[in-house]
Amino acid sequence: MTDAQVAGLALRDIGFLDDTDGEWTRVLELGAARQAQKSTLQGRALQETSPYPIVATYPKLVRGVTAKIQTADLKRTLESFVNKFTNRLYNSTEGAQSCGWIYGQVAELASTMVANTNVKIAPGADDDGSGTVTILESLKYLLVTPEWTPIRPVEFHWYAAEEVGKLGSLAVAAEYAKANTAVYAQMQQDMTGYVRPGTTPVVNMISDFTNKNLNTFLETLIATYVGLPVTHSVCKYGCSDHFSWNVSGYPSSYPFETKLKDMNPNMHSQNDTIDTINFNHMADFTKLSIAYVVELTQDGATSC
Repeated sequence: MTDAQVAGLALRDIGFLDDTDGEWTRVLELGAARQAQKSTLQGRALQETSPYPIVATYPKLVRGVTAKIQTADLKRTLESFVNKFTNRLYNSTEGAQSCGWIYGQVAELASTMVANTNVKIAPGADDDGSGTVTILESLKYLLVTPEWTPIRPVEFHWYAAEEVGKLGSLAVAAEYAKANTAVYAQMQQDMTGYVRPGTTPVVNMISDFTNKNLNTFLETLIATYVGLPVTHSVCKYGCSDHFSWNVSGYPSSYPFETKLKDMNPNMHSQNDTIDTINFNHMADFTKLSIAYVVELTQDGATSC
């Protein structure tokens, strides 16, 4: 496929995978090999010794972190991100600059902890500035919580080129699979800031190309820490970056902001602006992100 053909599909909201270079075929083969490995007796035994929690274990710590959440923080960071970079296409100058901005934000956090096409296509406040800022702010809140002492490595990823075939997440997941790197769980935060007027806020769990056990664990977290109704939908195709991890043989999950029938009508348009964002809903997904990290990584020996 040519770049123009790919862009045309993306602009028409047609789900697709571009396998022109054969990379998706290679990743699917790696994923099948990983699944076959898990089917062995040794693989089954390993899975049985490391299940996901069935109950929330660290409510005091999680609620201590989520108490720090301020919708003003979410709004300030999202406004800064969207207003600085109105075109974040992966192959544009502003797209590269937006990646640099996120990297700079994370690098500044790290240093603080150590020290103690230039065409306006869409502002992308919800899709997917909201998810970008949700996990960035979650990281900020976690890093100012000394009681959080993880026993597993935690990685926060921001991917480029999701709209044109999940190229960023494909590249990362493929490298992990080729190196046979272990990944305990992956959660995708894409769109987190829209509630259709007149509807009840929900967390909509995407059921296809995700891990059933991990989804059950997330529903436990939602009931314990978020308190919103859970709904279920199927995309019927690889609708976000969780797909790259799932087909690479890793357990992935994708909680979404609305039922699919109530999706943001402003996405992929110039109407996807800050004034359409429900920051309370973004805070809900920030709570979920924090709970997910703490409950899967906290050292029980150091918890009060």
